[in-house]
Amino acid sequence: MIEGILGRIPVGDSQPVRLMGIINLSRESFYKGSVAGPHEALSLAAAMQEQGADIIDLGAVSTAPGSPPISEAVERERLFPALKNILDNLDINISIDTQRASIAGDALSSGAACINDVSGLSDPNMAVSVAEHDGSLIIMASRQRAGDLLQINEIIALLGERVRAAAQAGICPAKISVDPGIGKWIPEKTPAHDLAILEGMERLRVLQRPVVAAISRKSFIGERLHKPDPFQRLDGTLAATAIAVYLGAHIVRTHDISASLDTIAMAKAIRGRPAEAGDEELEVEVLGYLGHGEDMAENLRRTEVDERGVRTLCKKSSFRILAVRGVSSMEAIIIKQEMLARGGDAAIPKLALRCDPRPEEVLIFGTSHQIAGLVKNLSSQPFRLSCLAARIDEATTMIESPERFR
Repeated sequence: MIEGILGRIPVGDSQPVRLMGIINLSRESFYKGSVAGPHEALSLAAAMQEQGADIIDLGAVSTAPGSPPISEAVERERLFPALKNILDNLDINISIDTQRASIAGDALSSGAACINDVSGLSDPNMAVSVAEHDGSLIIMASRQRAGDLLQINEIIALLGERVRAAAQAGICPAKISVDPGIGKWIPEKTPAHDLAILEGMERLRVLQRPVVAAISRKSFIGERLHKPDPFQRLDGTLAATAIAVYLGAHIVRTHDISASLDTIAMAKAIRGRPAEAGDEELEVEVLGYLGHGEDMAENLRRTEVDERGVRTLCKKSSFRILAVRGVSSMEAIIIKQEMLARGGDAAIPKLALRCDPRPEEVLIFGTSHQIAGLVKNLSSQPFRLSCLAARIDEATTMIESPERFR
């Protein structure tokens, strides 16, 4: 289960999808409907809170392509009066969209709860500054320029690296969220790149951190729908938002709080909760699955495979990846041996081979047939192995259970 915290707000699989309202204090921003001066920012924030926003994302520097560079002095002049005005009058979490560690530190000292860094920690002092103030952090996938990664493979690798760096700097891992950086941040990035990243958003679960979907009214929507005016992109934004939430987004950064509520709630309901089972000691989660034996049986019969072959092959046609948490070194080694004996495999920590006494996490890879064999054999073994077998069986059964959607 992915769980975290954004400011004072819990986020993750067991929580509602959180809404982050966008307020831009920079007149250069691409969507003028979100632009406000220091005094207008309070009324806009109050309206968003009334509509259901959980957090307000306040930014004073536009990152839209072609925007002019803004000095730190100008960013401060725009940001801090609006931040103070909102904090003095509203009880709501504020995120600060900045790439400067000095501004991040001062904003957190002033009462902001989170820093949204679209540069991916390009300022070497950013993570330390956030850690010193015990703030939350959103890291967007960026290497040399904001949003400059084009493929989900490199996005996952870089975000994994940045999350580890932030944790090493002292930020509580539960307070770190990630953003894949959808949008035309650089000229090379096309709508096709953004659509491919959105389609692969579910893969960000490997990072085990809450995921932010920041896609509101962006240019890839306008180009695909032939709507150059951002004011015309609400319907396309809601469609893309539904897909992002279905694929695992935990936080939606949007210009349109009220219009997004039902879309997000329905997409979250269809997504359901992860297929998992466990207690305080042992936890099993299905990280990924491909194929269903019943579906393959129909394909095999259409291909006129012998019925005995159908029964055999359909058991081998579905692949599962399970995470088992809380096992001992001995249990980890037994799982590894049992899976290898069946033609599958399991990844165990290297310390398990040295009989490390701490609870371990094991990743199991195999067909549903191989995992069923593992369950059958563990069920008759001593210690906690029979309990572990029951947890694995329960988690894999949950894949197709209506219980995931209650």
